[in-house]
Amino acid sequence: MRVSKEFKVGLLVVLGLLLLFIGVNFLKGGGIFSKNREFYAVFDNSSGLQPSNEVQMNGVKVGQVLSVDLKSDDASKVVVKFSIENDELQIPDSSDIELISSDILGTKALALHLFSGKIPAADLRYYEDQDTFRFANTEQSLQSRIDEEILPLKKKTEELIGSVEDIIVSVNAFWDTSAAYTIDESLYEVRDAIDKFGELANNLSVLISNETEQVDKILKDVHEITDNLSNKSDKISNVIDNISAISDTLADSDIKSVIVETKTTLTELNGVLADVNSGQGTIGKLLHTDSLHNELIQTNQSLQNLLDDFEANPNKFVHFSVFGRKVKGYQTTNEREDILDGVLDSLQGI
Repeated sequence: MRVSKEFKVGLLVVLGLLLLFIGVNFLKGGGIFSKNREFYAVFDNSSGLQPSNEVQMNGVKVGQVLSVDLKSDDASKVVVKFSIENDELQIPDSSDIELISSDILGTKALALHLFSGKIPAADLRYYEDQDTFRFANTEQSLQSRIDEEILPLKKKTEELIGSVEDIIVSVNAFWDTSAAYTIDESLYEVRDAIDKFGELANNLSVLISNETEQVDKILKDVHEITDNLSNKSDKISNVIDNISAISDTLADSDIKSVIVETKTTLTELNGVLADVNSGQGTIGKLLHTDSLHNELIQTNQSLQNLLDDFEANPNKFVHFSVFGRKVKGYQTTNEREDILDGVLDSLQGI
């Protein structure tokens, strides 16, 4: 079978196009026969991101950007389509993708940050093929940082130059030897002030560096505290449940009636004490009147006189007769003598 020249030319063209396609995809980092997972992310600005830019994770390439287009239903947003080459890489749905500058020249790339929080394995969900990332951020560009830091300094420099020009114009108006000497002296003072300002800036830089370490340490301690609280969440829940049970028990108990009864009792006791203080009732009269005291003193004096008379004239009260004479005066018995001895002992105790 004879092959025509036209067939050979066509076959060479097809092979060339196939090799060109394979080469272009190889230079882009894409696979020819493998199907990579594809995902989407929405940004406010592409910042110069182009197809074939890398998708990195911890500085390692894990995929590439496939396309960058405006969002169909919202032209203020940019939709980025990218692929992940590693089939074994599982991406939790709480992970985020960030648009960054991969080098000092400003080459853009996507940085994948896997979610590292503590979530039970049963509750973890992963992105599937053709899913859109929920969290997409844009890193502040180097130009933006320079503008934020340099533009205020440029503005102040322009104002300073304007002030210097005004000073020069004013000096030229009344320039003389004394004025030149004064200006030279002022310039020396300005130079000294600038030197001191430089020292102050260096000290401030050291202070900021030290305080940065302290802030990092504080944030680390706070992170440890939050981890401890997370680990102790079960115990904290138990404590809260116990407190709730105690409060329910107190609510169910009849504390209100006990408090009311206690209050009523105290009120009545205060009334009794008020009556006593005012001299009402038996106890109040005993505390506030001297009649009982005076009567006790008089009784004691009468008994003392009786005892003195009894000791001086015992025959007046007790008389014994051997021959059976008629007894005169007070006739005593054993029972009366015991009663009299008890009375005397009580009076001696008083």
